[in-house]
Amino acid sequence: MNDIKNDPIIREMTEEIVKLCSPFQVFLVSHKTNSKGELTSFKVCAVVDDSYTDHVQLESEILLKTDCPVPCDIIVYNITDWNECLDDDCTFAARIDNEGVILYEQKQQSQH
Repeated sequence: MNDIKNDPIIREMTEEIVKLCSPFQVFLVSHKTNSKGELTSFKVCAVVDDSYTDHVQLESEILLKTDCPVPCDIIVYNITDWNECLDDDCTFAARIDNEGVILYEQKQQSQH
């Protein structure tokens, strides 16, 4: 799955997310390809500052302001919720942290 992070569609979407909300991290959660190996859909997760209180609104805003040529889903966590979820191995956030591919990470953000 590491090669997929170099896909131009995923790279561009990651750059757009970074411009829109300056996330601490962006993960590739999952992706699907067709029989030719071409990307057909993907899901990303952005971990953002606590100042973003309405996750659903930010998810919608990102999807509206970006022009992705394939179906894309985004999940947003603020950093406090993210860190709380990482303490529980059963949460989706913990699974993303363990199995997702980091597409972007702020340089000054320390690893947990």
